[in-house]
Amino acid sequence: MMIQMAASNTLIQAMVPDEMRGRVMSVYSMMFMGMAPIGALLAGLLAGAVGAPVTVAIGGAFCIAGAVVFATQAPKMRPEGRRMIVAMQMTGGEPATKAICQEPVLAASAKTSV
Repeated sequence: MMIQMAASNTLIQAMVPDEMRGRVMSVYSMMFMGMAPIGALLAGLLAGAVGAPVTVAIGGAFCIAGAVVFATQAPKMRPEGRRMIVAMQMTGGEPATKAICQEPVLAASAKTSV
């Protein structure tokens, strides 16, 4: 779980443009932290109906199913993720479309103007 959290956080911060990073991280945090109470409520209701051991087994089955889906989908997403990270690094953190529209600032011309 710690590896998944670190990887997700790193990818989100690396792939999201600077002006959107705060908003995206707040939504990510809200979903990650805010869904736990809802899940706990549903697990409690299910445990009351079928028992705690069965509820834990169902939760484990959902986790395994989610891992299988992620493992099958990750190879398809990996090239696009790498492309986005490289594009962001090449443009200095700006989205590629925004970086193309901006005029470059030359350090030499800034130093010579006295």
